[in-house]
Amino acid sequence: MRLPNKIKNLNKIKKLVKVPNYFYFNFIEYSKNKEQILKTITKKFKNDIIIRSASFLEDKNISNAGKYLSVPNIKSNNIKKIDQGICAVFDSYGGGNNQFILIQEYIKYADTVGVIFTADPTNGSPFININFNESRKTDLITSGRSNGKIVTFFKYIKKIKLNKKTRIINDVINKLKKKFANSFLDIEFLTINNKIYIVQVRKLNVKLQKKIDFKKSLLNLEKKIIKMTTETSHLYGEQRYFSTMTDWNPAEIIGLKPKTLAISLYQNLITNEIWSESRLSLGYKNVTKIPLMHSFLGTPYIDLKTDINSFLIDSLSEKIQKKLIKFYFKEFKKSPHHYYDKIESDLVVNCISINSQKYKNILKNSKLSKNEINIIIKEYTKLTNQIIFKLDENIKKYQYGEKIFNNLKKKKNSTINKIFLLHNVCKNFGTLPFANIARMAFIAVEFLNSFVELKIITKKEKLALLENFKSISSDMNRYLVKDKIVFLNKYGHLRPNTYEISNPNYRENFKNYFNKITLIKKIHKKFKLNQSHKTLINKFLKLNNFKDINANQLLFFIENSIYQRESSKLFFTKIIDEIFVQIKLLFRRIKLNQKDIQHLNFNKILGLYENFSHKDIFFELKKDIEENKKIYNFNQNFNLPNIITNKNDIYFFEEQNASPTFITNKIVTSKFIHLKKFSQKFDLKNKIICIENADPGYDFIFNHKINALITAFGGPNSHMSIRCNEFGLPAAIGIGEKKFHQLIKNNTLYLNCEKKMLSGL
Repeated sequence: MRLPNKIKNLNKIKKLVKVPNYFYFNFIEYSKNKEQILKTITKKFKNDIIIRSASFLEDKNISNAGKYLSVPNIKSNNIKKIDQGICAVFDSYGGGNNQFILIQEYIKYADTVGVIFTADPTNGSPFININFNESRKTDLITSGRSNGKIVTFFKYIKKIKLNKKTRIINDVINKLKKKFANSFLDIEFLTINNKIYIVQVRKLNVKLQKKIDFKKSLLNLEKKIIKMTTETSHLYGEQRYFSTMTDWNPAEIIGLKPKTLAISLYQNLITNEIWSESRLSLGYKNVTKIPLMHSFLGTPYIDLKTDINSFLIDSLSEKIQKKLIKFYFKEFKKSPHHYYDKIESDLVVNCISINSQKYKNILKNSKLSKNEINIIIKEYTKLTNQIIFKLDENIKKYQYGEKIFNNLKKKKNSTINKIFLLHNVCKNFGTLPFANIARMAFIAVEFLNSFVELKIITKKEKLALLENFKSISSDMNRYLVKDKIVFLNKYGHLRPNTYEISNPNYRENFKNYFNKITLIKKIHKKFKLNQSHKTLINKFLKLNNFKDINANQLLFFIENSIYQRESSKLFFTKIIDEIFVQIKLLFRRIKLNQKDIQHLNFNKILGLYENFSHKDIFFELKKDIEENKKIYNFNQNFNLPNIITNKNDIYFFEEQNASPTFITNKIVTSKFIHLKKFSQKFDLKNKIICIENADPGYDFIFNHKINALITAFGGPNSHMSIRCNEFGLPAAIGIGEKKFHQLIKNNTLYLNCEKKMLSGL
């Protein structure tokens, strides 16, 4: 008898691995022998059962897994409910006498439940992905209601590099792969008392890329990491870790797989030199000329050794500095997933607020003596006081830069000359003062937090205070409503993902970004610090040796630095937009394809200014672009961790708090619908659909011409991930509840799957 794959696969593996008890039949058999089949079910199963779909339609190349009904959690002796469930599942097929049903033992609780992909579902690259949850509820992963933990490892990894739990799961995977030669698998599993049970095995439909020597590429990266971690220099510390979200946060700013123009521009304007010049100018350690960011197979990483060294100060003895570095790396390794985007606020002492106890608490587990800790607090207090009084000079610097920029725009220089001059203005009068002001704004927030920690104000009062501050966003909305021309003059240069030239700016795409213009009325409680608050602040300022500043000056600094951080950013992004204008003009003049600009290395243009060559510019740039395209496409096949603490991390890594799963490489900007009510009419066409968790019952959305899907929960192996992969639909699956509820407060969403970025507009 011909059987659907779901049943056929279970028959194949039942003697090889543990499989929950199951029984199957087709529509014809049930129609003829209904009573006998129901009796067999009650005898065969002692515990609860699940009635699963097993249709031949689920075997198509575009998988229909999860499309049809399944009825879980039925008592095995409840004949009436079993019959109703069976009929409901058959009805969900929409006809067909030869359709099957699978009755399976329903395991409601387990130690671990999860799903395995034996290859990357987007391109078939040999990275095994295990998404599992230890909540005991067996429907959490596949229904998309939980992110769980995600383990990713290279298919050909040595067993010794896997932990015990993953090694056991991998042994089962290898057994199954022998039964399904030359097939990628989607495996649903659970564990009870350390025993693995396979619930389902399906063929994973993926598009294979060109043959790539993954082993060689990863081995070369391993060698690179070894060389970098064993490198000796004037920097303190024996360890060297890398992170995608520390300090200048490349994963957030340019994405996890940026194109060449974006990453080369970001490096040139910030992470090569400007970042360290900023630190030095504010009084931190001299680490100039050392790049902060490195690219490993297309993924940008911050070098933590360089970064943490840059927060040291020379007024501390060499002994204390070395002790600090040793402590920071030891603590980071204990909780890398916590610290990787919180180093400045939770681990590395880089300034002092009026709550000096916070920094003493951070250092209490170090091997520093009480006297050494007091010296550290004293020296960073001096530095903080000095930085506060440097705000005005940095504001004046970027404001002077605005005049230089406006004059430069009017000059009739050639495009290459203009690009070179613009990038110089951007670095010296844009990103440098911005970096300084951003550090000051960080210090401002530290002070605000200390007001709460010392119970001078409450958390709610702190938020109210921030809401009452003058802000760029409120300015933007006011101009948008009042005068479109003024708005575009001030903000028309802005674009989602500042460094991505392919994203249209507000001026170019105004109608899409601002379809309906309404004044945003903020309803918030007006709150100001009164004299009693200020008296307390003055008291703590004196206690913590801030002798040159009082409460009024500090409050002015806090509000002004936070506003000027955004204002200075607004300025330097204008220069970036003008650089893009000039690059487009250059490409038009030499007749290069505009779509290829994003693959150009920015340094190539700077080289044309600095060096004259007899070579034709068209062919020089085209050659660079074609090479960069190949490298970019090659790099898309490699999944790398957010944090690298040793060479083994590139072969095996875990995400404790699973980051979103981005599907396709598409970019979408559009209105969205938060889909939660079904009693009223709604139009899903050309909308981004937002759903907290999307189980198979939501499959009707694919019958509408939707632009994209975003879910609060789910993982790379959840139902909606599979469906979106199959339809080529842009999606961000499992962005987290907090991020989800922040996003739905906006009017328009920007989803960039390629760069793994998602934001509200």
